[in-house]
Amino acid sequence: MGHSYPPYRYEVSREKVREYAAATGVDGPARTAERGEVIAPPTFAACFTVGRFDALFADPELGAHWNLVHGSQEYVFHRPVRVGDVLACTPRIVDLRARGRLDVLTLQIDCLDADDDTPVVTSRGTLIFFTGKE
Repeated sequence: MGHSYPPYRYEVSREKVREYAAATGVDGPARTAERGEVIAPPTFAACFTVGRFDALFADPELGAHWNLVHGSQEYVFHRPVRVGDVLACTPRIVDLRARGRLDVLTLQIDCLDADDDTPVVTSRGTLIFFTGKE
């Protein structure tokens, strides 16, 4: 627990938000009334957090494998995700427990504005691995 993996960057472009909206049927992008910023729908955060497990699966100490179930996902938004944002996202293991024949891992990804290091969104996802052990 507490192990961090190397950060990765994600650039939020208008085209990526449009593609996401078209694929999922959600509205987006939208402009904020107060500043005219173009923001992504909240569910767009899945594009840069869910499935970002390359470093996790490459970690020989952890021994993670693709025989898993995605148990849960939650987000805390510190501000809206805006078109033009460049996010620096750092994955970190915040919990790992054995539950019978399962290992339950909670991965947190802290996504900061790459320009000023202010928090944008925090993702917490639970992965459930079948171990086969009794």
